[in-house]
Amino acid sequence: MVRRRGRARPGRRGRARRRRLVIAAAILLLAELWQVAPFWLARPPAAGAPALRLVHFNGLSSNPRKPEAVAWLADTAADVVVVQEVDAGWAAALTALPDHVALESVPRADNFGMTLLVRHGFQDRVVRTWREELVPGIPALAAELALEGRRIAVLAVHTLPPVSRDYAERRDAQLARAAAWADEQRAAGRLPVIVGDLNASPFSAPLRRLLADGGLVDSQRGFGLQASWPVGPPLPRIAIDHCLHDPALVTAARALGPALGSDHLAVRVDLAWPAGQAP
Repeated sequence: MVRRRGRARPGRRGRARRRRLVIAAAILLLAELWQVAPFWLARPPAAGAPALRLVHFNGLSSNPRKPEAVAWLADTAADVVVVQEVDAGWAAALTALPDHVALESVPRADNFGMTLLVRHGFQDRVVRTWREELVPGIPALAAELALEGRRIAVLAVHTLPPVSRDYAERRDAQLARAAAWADEQRAAGRLPVIVGDLNASPFSAPLRRLLADGGLVDSQRGFGLQASWPVGPPLPRIAIDHCLHDPALVTAARALGPALGSDHLAVRVDLAWPAGQAP
C-alpha cells in the first residue's frame, strides 16, 4: 500500500516571505487608491452662476452614424462644441447642426482635422478665434470669449497617439505647449479652458505636468473617472478625453454621451462661476 504524502507546510522563511509579499501588495493597492480616490471623494467648490456648456466629441473620421451624432450634439444645447477627426464628410455633416455656426474648421484626410462651433445665441460673446500649432503640422483651434465681463480662452487640442517613441515625444510636447499656452492666456487676463482628446490617462506623467504647469483643474474630480475610450468590447475603457479648466471656474456637471458610431464617447461639461462670487 502506497501512502500519499501530505502537502508540506511552509517553513518560517516561507511564511515571512508571504507576509512581505502581502504587505508589498497592500502598499501598491493603497498607492493606486490614493490616486483614484479624489475623482470620487473630492468635492468641487459650490457652483454659482452658469458660465458655459462645452461638448467635446472625437467623432471618428470613418463614423457611419454622423447624422445621428449631429442630432445628439444639437440636443445638448451646448454653447461651445468641438469635434475632432473632422474630414470632408464630417465638415459637411456639421453644417446641418441646427442653431450652431462653425467659427473655425480644418477638415483633413488624416485624423487631425477639427471644427470649433458655437451656439447662435452665444456668437455675440466670441471676441476672436485663431489657429495654433502646438507642434508643427498638427492644428489646434482657439477662441476668446467674453462672459459677464470676464475673458475665457478655449483651446481645442487633438494630440498624437503615443504608439511610438516619436509620437509619444511629440504628444508630450503638445501637452507641454498647452500648459505654456494656458499661462500666456492667464497673463493676458483670460481664464483658459482646455478641451481635447489628449490621449493621456489622468494618471500619466505628461497630463499631470499639464495640470501642474498650466495651473489647471481636471473637471473629472468629484464626478468619478469617466472612461471614454475605446467604445465597444473587448477592451476596458480608460479616461482619455478631458476638459481641464482654470481654478477660477467650477465644474457644475460632467457627463459622457452615448455611443454614436465613434470609438470615443463625447464629453459634456457645464462650467460655472463659484457660488457667492460675482462674475
